Amino acid sequence: MNWNDWEFIWRRQKAPVGADADIERLKEAFEATHRMQARALMVRDFTEASAGVLAAAALGFFGYRMGRAGWPFVLVVALILGVAGFFILERFRARRRRVGPSATVLERVEADLAEMRRQRRLLMSVAVWYIAPIFLSEIIVVATVGARARSWELQRDPVFIGGMLLFLLIVNAWAWHINRRVVHKRIDPRLAELEKLRNELLSER
Repeated sequence: MNWNDWEFIWRRQKAPVGADADIERLKEAFEATHRMQARALMVRDFTEASAGVLAAAALGFFGYRMGRAGWPFVLVVALILGVAGFFILERFRARRRRVGPSATVLERVEADLAEMRRQRRLLMSVAVWYIAPIFLSEIIVVATVGARARSWELQRDPVFIGGMLLFLLIVNAWAWHINRRVVHKRIDPRLAELEKLRNELLSER
């Protein structure tokens, strides 16, 4: 799976200014930003779900080829499919919450606000629902393969085991950092812009 998917979504768009954004610019750019954001989230969900299914299939086959010793790969497949299933559910949720073509600008702004708040919650809790199951599956794969590598005695090599665990920890910590950076540099300023735009539209009613 691509740890940079979250950052890639908002990096394709112009960085939000935040509460200091010009209100007229926000009005003019809203529809284009709304469509781009919706497409980017859809691509993310399909990409992550597809990658998860393919990874689960490949690892399941690898575990099957290992014979009875590969039974821990059942847990790996379940963890990865769980993450993939989350993105599938997110896509259904997005379709249910999508506003119709007859919706007013205010309704669209409020829908975007709700979506951005949802994405913020997901990113702030990504360590629980995304990183933790992937990290656990990685540990299971390393432990299972290492236990089978008797000819190299890797299972008794503390340097190998420690190095692999440290590498996995660094990769997953970097993924956590990326998501936090997206929240502070992209989502929070965009939330401020949408709240400012909503308040302006409410004042015009």
